Amino acid sequence: METLDREDAAYLRLGGSGPNSSEQFYHLAGDKSDCTLPDKPDPTGGGGGGGGMRTRFARTTDENLNNLGSSNADESTSVATDARGWDIFRLLPPKNDNLAKGFWHDMSLQILKLSAFFILFLLTLGSAVVAKSSFLLMINGIGWGNKNMSICADKIPEAKTNTVFISNKHVAKWVWAAFMALCAPELLCFIRCFHRTLFRNVKRPTIIQFLTVLIIESLHAFGVGMLVFKILPDFSAETAAMLSNALCLVPSILSILSRRAAKLTLLLIIIDIAAIIPQSSGFWAWPVLVPEIRSKALLICISLTLISLAWWQNFVHTQSFLPPIRQLGAFANRLSERRSKTYVIVSLWKCVIYLICLFFFLSPKIGMENLMQRDPFGEKLITITASNLNSTQISHFIKRMHEYEDPDYGKVNTAREASEEEDEDDLENQPITAKKPWDNDEDAIDAGEYEKNDGIKKKRMKRKATKLEEEDEEEAISAYNVYEDYVELNQFTSPYDAIWIALVQIGSVIICYHSSKFACKVMMQRMGFALPIALTVPVTVFFLATTCERRQSDACHMTSILTKELFWQCKAHPSGVYSWGFWSEPQTWIWLAWLGSQLWITVHLWTPKHERLARSEKLFILSYYSAIFVDQSLAFNRRRDDKAKIKAEFQDLELESEDSSQTYETIGHGPGQIPKPPPSVCSASSSKMESGLIRDTASAADAITKIYTCATMWHESALEMTCMLKSIFRMDEDQCARRNAQKYLKVVDPDYYEFEAHIFFDDAFDLNDYGEPVINKFVKQLLEKMDEAASAVHQTQMRLKQPKKYSTPYGGRISYILPGKNRLTIHLKNKDQIRLRKRWSQVMYLYYLLGYRLMMKVSDQARKEIIAENTFILTLDGDVDFTPQCVHLLVDLMKKNRRLGAACGRIHPRGSGLMIWYQKFEYAVGHWLQKATEHMIGCVLCSPGCFSLFRSYALMDDNVTRKYASKSERPIDYVQYDQGEDRWLCTLLLQRGYRVEYCAASDALTFAPEGFTEFFNQRRRWIPSTLANIMDLLKDYKNVVSVNESISIWYIIYQLVMLISSILGPGTIFLMIVGAISISFNIDTTVSLIIITIPMLIFCIVCLISKPDKQMLCAQIIGALFAMLMTAVIVGTSLQIQKDGIMSPHSIFLFAVIASFTTAAILHPLEFTCIIPGVLYFLAIPCMYMLLPIYSICNLNTVTWGTREDPAGNFVKKD
Repeated sequence: METLDREDAAYLRLGGSGPNSSEQFYHLAGDKSDCTLPDKPDPTGGGGGGGGMRTRFARTTDENLNNLGSSNADESTSVATDARGWDIFRLLPPKNDNLAKGFWHDMSLQILKLSAFFILFLLTLGSAVVAKSSFLLMINGIGWGNKNMSICADKIPEAKTNTVFISNKHVAKWVWAAFMALCAPELLCFIRCFHRTLFRNVKRPTIIQFLTVLIIESLHAFGVGMLVFKILPDFSAETAAMLSNALCLVPSILSILSRRAAKLTLLLIIIDIAAIIPQSSGFWAWPVLVPEIRSKALLICISLTLISLAWWQNFVHTQSFLPPIRQLGAFANRLSERRSKTYVIVSLWKCVIYLICLFFFLSPKIGMENLMQRDPFGEKLITITASNLNSTQISHFIKRMHEYEDPDYGKVNTAREASEEEDEDDLENQPITAKKPWDNDEDAIDAGEYEKNDGIKKKRMKRKATKLEEEDEEEAISAYNVYEDYVELNQFTSPYDAIWIALVQIGSVIICYHSSKFACKVMMQRMGFALPIALTVPVTVFFLATTCERRQSDACHMTSILTKELFWQCKAHPSGVYSWGFWSEPQTWIWLAWLGSQLWITVHLWTPKHERLARSEKLFILSYYSAIFVDQSLAFNRRRDDKAKIKAEFQDLELESEDSSQTYETIGHGPGQIPKPPPSVCSASSSKMESGLIRDTASAADAITKIYTCATMWHESALEMTCMLKSIFRMDEDQCARRNAQKYLKVVDPDYYEFEAHIFFDDAFDLNDYGEPVINKFVKQLLEKMDEAASAVHQTQMRLKQPKKYSTPYGGRISYILPGKNRLTIHLKNKDQIRLRKRWSQVMYLYYLLGYRLMMKVSDQARKEIIAENTFILTLDGDVDFTPQCVHLLVDLMKKNRRLGAACGRIHPRGSGLMIWYQKFEYAVGHWLQKATEHMIGCVLCSPGCFSLFRSYALMDDNVTRKYASKSERPIDYVQYDQGEDRWLCTLLLQRGYRVEYCAASDALTFAPEGFTEFFNQRRRWIPSTLANIMDLLKDYKNVVSVNESISIWYIIYQLVMLISSILGPGTIFLMIVGAISISFNIDTTVSLIIITIPMLIFCIVCLISKPDKQMLCAQIIGALFAMLMTAVIVGTSLQIQKDGIMSPHSIFLFAVIASFTTAAILHPLEFTCIIPGVLYFLAIPCMYMLLPIYSICNLNTVTWGTREDPAGNFVKKD
């Protein structure tokens, strides 16, 4: 490509061609009038316009060019290349990009994904079964009160059967354990809602809304309390497990009432009614067919109905055929928006109701004195009885007791002493001596073996001596009793076993909830959630039935897992699941009907339509889950997704007239060979090339995701331009593949999107010898790299069709059709006709794409909102490198939250040298810690313009784009507006109530400054603009907190603390270095202070009186001296740590900092190598945290960009 001199014009040749191809030349000429951007810039980018704003194409030497500047130019004409028999030499395709992690990385991801399916299935199913079984174990523990239990005969082996009497005093621990398990999910709900209330600006419910939730949740809690503390303790474990499938009465009724008119078919109505009948069988069929539950049939029906009320919100639809149900659906939607502040109170109130139910239902049965005993979880005395013994067996028992006898100690241990000694750690599980039963008629006590420790015996004697007056009133208990045909053995129960069972149950419920939520988020719902939830009750019933059957034949079954006095309540004659007796029982058939109806009512679990990585609020209706019915609560809480997928026929994929011409040609084939396009290249045409992505008429395709890629360029190198172009070609290839899949394979791709790319080139023109504008060397460089980038992506030598050329009011426009039939437009800005700099390029494409292309072409307001909400601007720098998958991750974030205005990815610096090593660590720590913290407790304050996705709807809001187009008038404006345009745009979004998020999985590479001077100049812009934007946000904190739900007053306080820390940071680092030098070199603090102060004063003076190049030289010298000083500090600190030990204050601080960085690196294994340059970061601390802020402040008057300056070219005119 070259510039040719002519008599009256300069001509530009675009797209080199073969010897027989026609040469196309043009030049751009423009008036010298002031063509600055008006207050409301003219968005039109076409050749129209008025007055001096219009540029024209000069004459061409070839009259057959068919008016290149005309909008009627034929776009489908391709470059003709004659077959040449002698042209037999070829170039190999360019090497593939190294952005992929490699074969083994991709293979490991596939294996990991496959393993995740099975792990999630087993984790969800296993945790749900353990949670339900352990809770039933605690409930059955309550039911054993005042009953005898058959236990393993290992305590009294002389008898075939041992029994133990469970008193109400023993039952109390299971009551409180069940209460703990019930309240644990409510307390977790309270913590989560309270956290959101503190760090999110959530809506406050109205009185009606709060009372509605309070009443329904109170009824639900009362039903659960009645079922747990009144009904289930008297039922067998199998029956209780089966009963958990009968909780769908209210959802089953609402399901049929909430059907849309379009789905109100006879078949569905019959199935809905068939689902209601089994759920209502608890009122009529179950009491008749199962006589043992008749006494509590009414309580069961009331309890199950009250419990099922909690899930009504998920089964009312705003499109129901009944108006009252539609109103309930709208009311439920409003409740969901305000549930955080509601459940802060309701969750605690439910725990109070559980406590009331506990005392109300159990105090008459167990006794208040037993419920309120001092230590219900400690050791308790139990009596093991062996009956029907003959004299020989009794003699063997007595002989065995003699073996444990201690002749030196025969004192009687009273029951009260045993209770008091439970609190002593050194006396836990210690044996207690006893009198011989034939010497004393009193009962005796034995703990299995006798004590042999004299110290323990002295302690016991001392305690008895202090309570001599009480011993006369207490009844002595023997270790064992011998009677005519039976014996009794007294032992202590295991302490705190109920707490451990409760913790296992609570942990299982938490694991089940989080594994289920994770499965839904990562689109593994069928295998990781729906299937295990459906199998939970059957597996639990089969487990309990089998266990009870084995327990009947073997009393020692599961004694190695559970304590001797703990087991589920089983039927009098239990039947295994493999026996006909189990399946022939009426209760089994009723349970199967319950199970079938629940599967139908929760059929929506098998057809999820939500977006990837959806928020918990979009996955589940309520903020909590039930401890006893974790599987049912999760199934009924899972939202019934009604998101409609756009069918392929609505996406304008069928063309009215098929354009079979290609937009490229392959190069290097031998004679007689027909060039074949590479497999990655799309050959289908788009019917929307001319009209863009916005359709003229309303259709379902308005909701299709549309991505405008907008890159800003200036003086990028050839390598940087190539990387950015390859990223665009990858997007083109990916979009084309998705379009072809939908067109030809008729699949519905939920990730389908439409794509268009724009490049805005600042200062694109130079003046030739005739004073006419011609494109500069950077534009030529970009055009030369087009074919190279396409060839690298598609792995074959390619040459694109020649582009269309337009004259525009701002300079010129070059339009390419990419191999995937997507458009790439290069906008060439003339500094004499439009404002330069990156911010004005962004203003230009915002007005052009959103103001002109969207607002002017679409008249219907509803269509505008739908299109704007699904249209995204992907902002790029001219040196960025990314893959389509990274863009999809950002789009997923956008689909999750309508109030998300911008999303950014993880930026990786690219290049070589010490400064790149430093920035690798700096970028990594900034993303791992700072951005992640902002994302979690509030929202990200800055979405970098090098790779960010913005929602058009947010950009079109009031006080965003229009304010972003304001001219800089005050000094602070130049700092905030022009030096930190990306952060300022995000600040405007935050002030309008939109959220900015960070996606750590979305990676993008950018070329960072490799030289010291360029790095300092870049940070010279960043530091003041960051402080200016944060102060602007803090000044407007009242408005931000009120309109932005992601920003609370606590987050504002956090940012204020961070701002103060940033201001005090240089001084703090200064003092820390002074102290470090003093400690390391064992010198006086005053001397150390002087050593550090002198170079700092020198640098301040140089920055105030010298030119920037002198300042840079001084900064490099002083920075190098400080780095050497920090090297000595490392040695001195190591020696000091060796001297003072690792527990000294400075050692603890140093290790804490290192541990935080190391932990963050371990949590990001693919980026772990970024921690290696941490040593370089440490050496550069004085330079970056003391010299750099001074340089930034002293050069606030400099408003140049500072990076990629081109001394040989014309300098950019100031605004």
